[in-house]
Amino acid sequence: MAAYLTHDLTLELGDETPEDTSMNMLAFRERGTSLVIARSPLPAGQTLEDLYQQQLAQLRERLGAVISEPQPTLAGAARDIHGLEVSLQFKRGEVLSYQRQLAYTPPGQARFVAVSYSKQAPLTPTDLAHWEAIKAGLQLN
Repeated sequence: MAAYLTHDLTLELGDETPEDTSMNMLAFRERGTSLVIARSPLPAGQTLEDLYQQQLAQLRERLGAVISEPQPTLAGAARDIHGLEVSLQFKRGEVLSYQRQLAYTPPGQARFVAVSYSKQAPLTPTDLAHWEAIKAGLQLN
């Protein structure tokens, strides 16, 4: 039986194992920032780089996003999360969004995970230090 762990509970899902396309959103109200963790399957035969470039191209096309070139990065308390990081800026409706984003695939899993740190104003040095602290504290389960 497949088990799925959330912050609140574990679900017993019978004999089926559904694809995890979940998203968690955390708001840091005093900072005016948010952290979003999004997950999706990594299609067979596709690499993290391929999928991430496709998603970034869609953001550029749909939202006119300005995106830095993805940079390889190591994150986590054990520096065991090998991923790609970008900074991006886009406008959805009338709302501007400034982000830093880390994308990675958990070792041994065909999953894509994106961790985004966002604000509706340019990220300040204090915000960027917070983002770096979050990345440095990540731990794989």
